[in-house]
Amino acid sequence: MLYPEHLLDEIRQRTDIVEIVSETVQLRRSGKGFLGLCPFHPDKKPSMNVNPDLGIFKCFSCGKGGNVFHFVMSKHGLTFPEAIRMLAERAGVPLPEDEIKDPEAQLKFSRKEAAYKVMESAEAYFRAQLKQSSGQLTYSYFIRRGFDDDIQQLFGLGYSPDSWTQTLQYLSEQGFSEQAMEDAGLILRRDKDNSAYDRFRGRAMFPIHDHLGKAIGFGARRMQEDDNQPKYINSPQSLIYDKSRVLYGLAQAKSTIRTLGHALLTEGYADTISLVQAGFGNAVASSGTALTVEQLQLLSRYTKKLFLVYDGDSAGEQASLRGLDLAIEQGFDVRLIALPDGEDPDSFVRNRGPEAFRRAIEQAWTIIQFKIESFRKQGLLDSPAEKSQSIRSLIDTVAKIPDVLQHDFYMQQIADTLHLSYGQLSHIYDELGKVRHSNSRQGQNNNTIQKKQVEDMSKVSSEEPLDFLTTYALPEEKEILRLALTHEPSLKTLCVKLNITRQAFLSDTAAKLYEEVVLAFVNHGGRPPHMVLSERGDLEDDVRDLLMEILFDQHTLSNKWKDFNVKIPQNVEERLLVESLARLRMKHLDKEIEALRKRLQMELPQEEELELLSKITVLVKERHDIPLKFHTSSI
Repeated sequence: MLYPEHLLDEIRQRTDIVEIVSETVQLRRSGKGFLGLCPFHPDKKPSMNVNPDLGIFKCFSCGKGGNVFHFVMSKHGLTFPEAIRMLAERAGVPLPEDEIKDPEAQLKFSRKEAAYKVMESAEAYFRAQLKQSSGQLTYSYFIRRGFDDDIQQLFGLGYSPDSWTQTLQYLSEQGFSEQAMEDAGLILRRDKDNSAYDRFRGRAMFPIHDHLGKAIGFGARRMQEDDNQPKYINSPQSLIYDKSRVLYGLAQAKSTIRTLGHALLTEGYADTISLVQAGFGNAVASSGTALTVEQLQLLSRYTKKLFLVYDGDSAGEQASLRGLDLAIEQGFDVRLIALPDGEDPDSFVRNRGPEAFRRAIEQAWTIIQFKIESFRKQGLLDSPAEKSQSIRSLIDTVAKIPDVLQHDFYMQQIADTLHLSYGQLSHIYDELGKVRHSNSRQGQNNNTIQKKQVEDMSKVSSEEPLDFLTTYALPEEKEILRLALTHEPSLKTLCVKLNITRQAFLSDTAAKLYEEVVLAFVNHGGRPPHMVLSERGDLEDDVRDLLMEILFDQHTLSNKWKDFNVKIPQNVEERLLVESLARLRMKHLDKEIEALRKRLQMELPQEEELELLSKITVLVKERHDIPLKFHTSSI
């Protein structure tokens, strides 16, 4: 059967491709991805790359590539439906055929799909309302908070009309049922007659997205301070929204988190948006809930280094303490950014500026420094009994760190800070042996495995360059396809504004991939084409290989832009697209001119020779004019 897109997304969301591949391949970190010996051909040097951000793998020797479904299919000899079933069972995602005998469960499955769609429409509606006269107060509020138009667009900020049924009526006109709206948490019902009305009325709307960028809930702030309603109301737990499994802003931040190697975790929506606006694109929030294991597991796909940034008050401090041990147990390297009393990340960065916040990151406390300072502020280090209890709490925290090699460092830090002897602490450390032994044994096992992996990988030379495949398309074609796959405005320019067809490509494989990209855009406009195509099981091998090659060879801007304090052009993608099209057109012309010149070498009637010469002259002039027309100087 054909599975809906949201189901495949959910399976991929709950599946770590690095973990799946690592079960049969030893992987080591290489840049933003992982590298290992390809299991699909006799590989003597690491040729297979795994990109956890895009969820794909690619061998640059044998050409095998795809997403996690394709890896499982190739490795275990499964069909696409069989691979879906295997990964769904592993991820705990029920499939519709598993529920077919249960009418109630089947109905729930269909309702879930409808809930995703109605949320997408609601987000767009609230976004549009922000530009109406009724939304001006909210728009001004966003501007006062420092959220410019670009940041509003990035996070999908909007306004819910101050009406009991306006949103309900709009969504009904779009063909959505009240059941779908209720399942998505958009409406409530009156007790007296069960009639429906809007949950969100006259509020600033903060859409909550899953890590793939799909709207699954809303946070809504009141606009009238004299309103008796709560300052914030949020979407309820629903078929598609589980706040314990979501990190606000992760869809926008995941790429930056991967690049920088760490994440900033805040408490609220405004804190996260303000940090992103100030240039800290790796900020996320715990969506108004205490930090959970599920949220940490989701974040661990992108980084294992975490800076906790909570409000500088007692409540924020306690929230930090609660999240601290949990993050440590999940293997995170945790630092804590201490803000002054009365400050939150939003007010701090607005009042003191980005540079002050960068200094705060540089001066972030270790877990032990933070806990000691917290105990000191609470007066828990003043009496012998409370101090003894606090010391045991500190050592208990150290014992939870999976990497036992860090234990001595933190024990020494406790001793130095509290003016204790290391021997005293070691005695207490041994008293807490059960917890320590359990954690240390697991840590030692992990260290042994890691050591063996390093030793094994060191036998393989990492200095030898990979054999990149270059036979599928011209460099210009790859650049055009890269932009079409990863930059929606470029794709719209190609297929809508310029009406570029497959005839523009010289390589047959590039032409076929371009057709697939356009079809994916037309039929699945809400999803990135590379994600749609990577899930296709029926792509021709050469087309899939080219797709994977392009995705793994994505360009990044040179650091020289920053070194020389040069502003990065806003239209850099447009410039690349125009120049690539120009160069490709010139190669087309070269091919045509060469063919005509070969014909001229044959014995032809004078009239035909003159006609060929005329065509060549026209083509040569066009080729000569292209660099001037497109302002290109390096073609």
